[in-house]
Amino acid sequence: MKQQRFELEHAALWEDIAAILENRSERPAALPELYRRLAQCQALAGQRGYSPALTDYLHAMAAECHLRLYGAVAERPRALTRWMLVDFPRRVRAEWRLFLAASLAFWGVAIVLGLLVWRHPQSAYSFIDPHQLDQYRRMYSPGNIRMGRGGSEGDMLMFGHYIWNNVSIGFRTFAAGLFAGLPALLSLTFNGLHGGVIASWLSMDPATRQNFWSFVVTHASFEITGLVLSGMAGMRLGLALLAPGRLSRRHALFAASQAMFPVIVGAALLTVLAAFVEAFWSASTAIAPGVKYAVGGACWALVIAFLLLAGRAPRGASDAA
Repeated sequence: MKQQRFELEHAALWEDIAAILENRSERPAALPELYRRLAQCQALAGQRGYSPALTDYLHAMAAECHLRLYGAVAERPRALTRWMLVDFPRRVRAEWRLFLAASLAFWGVAIVLGLLVWRHPQSAYSFIDPHQLDQYRRMYSPGNIRMGRGGSEGDMLMFGHYIWNNVSIGFRTFAAGLFAGLPALLSLTFNGLHGGVIASWLSMDPATRQNFWSFVVTHASFEITGLVLSGMAGMRLGLALLAPGRLSRRHALFAASQAMFPVIVGAALLTVLAAFVEAFWSASTAIAPGVKYAVGGACWALVIAFLLLAGRAPRGASDAA
C-alpha cells in the first residue's frame, strides 16, 4: 500500500488520538483501544519502509499515549533530565546541516564585517548609525561599567532587562523561521552584522577593548548559542511547511515541532542563563578581566563539548547493540 493511501485511511484515527491527548475529546476513555490501533499503524509503517517523518510522527504519538496511560508522576523528573541531557544534544546533532547554516549566517557575517571594519574603520558608518556607535564607545569607556550595575537591586533590574531582550530576540528569530526558514536566516545575519561591526569598532580603541571583551566573553557563549538554536528550530518548522514530503502539512508541522521541542526549550534555558551571567557576573568590575577571560573560555568549551558529546551511547553499549 502506498503511503498516501495509508495516511488517508488512518488520518481519522490519528485525529481522534490527538484530540484526546490535547484534552479536546468527549471520549477520553477510548484511548486504550485507539492506542492498540495506533501501535498496529506504527508497526506497519516501519515494516513497509514509509518515510522517517511519518514513522517519527507515529512514534511520538505512541510515546505520548503510553505516558498518558502508564506514566507515573515519580518518573517525570528522571524523564525530564534525560530529555534535556540526552534528547536535546542528540537532536541538535541530527540537524547539523541546519545548525551549520544558522551558525554561518551569524558567525560568517560577523567575522567578515568585523575584518572589514578593522581594515577600513570608516565602513562601520555604512552599517550602524554614527550616534549609536558613539553610544557604544561611551558605554564601554573606563568608569562607565559600574560594579553590578548599581548593587543587588540594580542587578535584578538588569537581569529582568536582559531576559526580556534576549528572549524576545530568540523568539522573533524562531518565529521568523516559520516563513520558509529564510527570515530566520536574515535575523541571524542581522545580529551577526551588528555584533561583528560593534566588536571590531570597540576593539580598535584601547580604551574600550578590554572592557568590551571582558564583559561579553562569558555570557555570549550561552546567548549566541541560544540564538543560533532558536533560528535552527524555526528553520526546521518552516521547511516542514514548505516541503512536507508524503505527510500533510499539518502532520509534517506536528512531527517537526515534536522533534524541535527539546531544542526550543534548550535554547530558552541558555538564553535565561545568559541573562543571569550578564547581570551578576559580566557587569561586575570586582572581577579581574583575566578571570573573566578564563571563565568565558571554559564556558565556550563546555557549550561546544555538550552539543558534541552529550547523549552519546558508550562505545561498549553501541558495539553490543
